[in-house]
Amino acid sequence: MKKLPEGDNPKQVAEKMSQKFLKKGYILDFTLKSLENEIDRILKNETVKDTIESGKLESELTAYIGETLCRIFDANWKGEYYLENNGMNFYTSKIEKNGFEFGPSHFLSYYLVNGKESEGSFKDFLGSGLIDKLKFGN
Repeated sequence: MKKLPEGDNPKQVAEKMSQKFLKKGYILDFTLKSLENEIDRILKNETVKDTIESGKLESELTAYIGETLCRIFDANWKGEYYLENNGMNFYTSKIEKNGFEFGPSHFLSYYLVNGKESEGSFKDFLGSGLIDKLKFGN
């Protein structure tokens, strides 16, 4: 990934998000446990006022989920990440490991549009094969 401005660097955004949400009582410590427990809590409890706030939350979660998976599974960011234009992240921001690519924004976009009833929890999503694909590839 090329050198990006601080606002468009998913690693830096993930670090800032972790600190911001720690103050709100969430444990975002870049562990699998944080993905299994805290992402669903955030999606359930954090209310946003408008589409701008919703897009910012989605961008921050995209960065945190992607960076956490990169750290745990020694994966790499691929493509461009945009803090202020989350719609682009759906198409351009992915992590890659062993030939497998995952776009964190994909799950979040579908979840925010369709709801948990349709998409399931992030914990369920992790357990539905994502972890094995990151470990072993396609």
